[in-house]
Amino acid sequence: MTTIPDHHDDITVDWLNDVLRSAGEMATVDSFERRPIAEGVGMMATIEMVDLTYSDGEGPDTVVVKLPATNEANLGVALAFDLYRREALFYRDLAERTSASTPRMFFADAEGPGEFALVMEDLRDYRLGDQVVGCELADAEAAVTTLARLHAPFWDRVDGDDFEFIPYETPSVHGDALRDGAAAGWDPMVETFGAAVPEHMRAVRERFLAAIPAMQEWLVTAPSTVVHGDFRMDNLFFGDESGQEPMVVIDWQGCLRSKGVRDIAYFLTQSVPTDLRREHERDLVERWRSALEDGGVEGHPAERAWEDYRRAVLCMWIPVVVIAGTLDSDNDRARAWMTAMIRRCAAAIEDLGSLDLLPEFEERERDDPTPV
Repeated sequence: MTTIPDHHDDITVDWLNDVLRSAGEMATVDSFERRPIAEGVGMMATIEMVDLTYSDGEGPDTVVVKLPATNEANLGVALAFDLYRREALFYRDLAERTSASTPRMFFADAEGPGEFALVMEDLRDYRLGDQVVGCELADAEAAVTTLARLHAPFWDRVDGDDFEFIPYETPSVHGDALRDGAAAGWDPMVETFGAAVPEHMRAVRERFLAAIPAMQEWLVTAPSTVVHGDFRMDNLFFGDESGQEPMVVIDWQGCLRSKGVRDIAYFLTQSVPTDLRREHERDLVERWRSALEDGGVEGHPAERAWEDYRRAVLCMWIPVVVIAGTLDSDNDRARAWMTAMIRRCAAAIEDLGSLDLLPEFEERERDDPTPV
């Protein structure tokens, strides 16, 4: 392969031909045109559509090329969390081991923390989710079923060397960066998003931040599995046409070894409109748990799944703070979905009485105050 391009301006015909031939496509690219995606989408990387013209043979009309972020704040977060290597290696080494659908990859590689490239199929015929709007019930049902298809094959089987590139929630560089990001991001979040952060969350600032290590420790108590880590509407493509997959999941930069219920809590409290969540969340959590059983998972009863969900909902305020407090929110689209994320998660914490569980984590931290 030719050197991974640093920027989309560095993409060449020769590089595209190398990529396609490595994926088994025998057509020859003669020229191409690039188009950026919408502002506020793909914040942790730069993503462009590349339309291809061939001198001979037939290949994809369009591919999607994903390269490192150019925004310095977002690039810094991506490097701190080793996001690029995680995503490239997930697609290359693990995607085929789960029945959760992912896009076809023509190329996925990382040569260092800040050098990576993905070239994937164009999913324009699918319907892209919108985190600002949220989802309908049918989409939420498809989402939790897809998560079970991801989680079940890896359930309690993630300790091998082939999972080395995926960090545990803690102890890991990921866990350290998330803790530090929450501490640094809380006040900027409140300053930037104002009234979106309700008083019941502002009031527990110090207690919550102090309990984060214990929350992270709980998230790695058995059983662990591979989780997506950023399972939200903007990363989900829905198949509405005959022959399409019900859902295709993109953006695996944040994959982790953690509790599967982490993904469920992240999705239901950040991407599902609050009224819909309130009405259907027990059924949706049970749909996920039942689909795990269908995938071969045993010993995970309904009441345990529900109580773990309540705890995970509280833990998911950690990424809310990091995202809203440390990432660039200067464009309208980013500010809109971050605002929705904050409001929905805070409402879920209140609805479920999850703050009542905070003393449990505080006690765990007092019993073992050693930093993880």
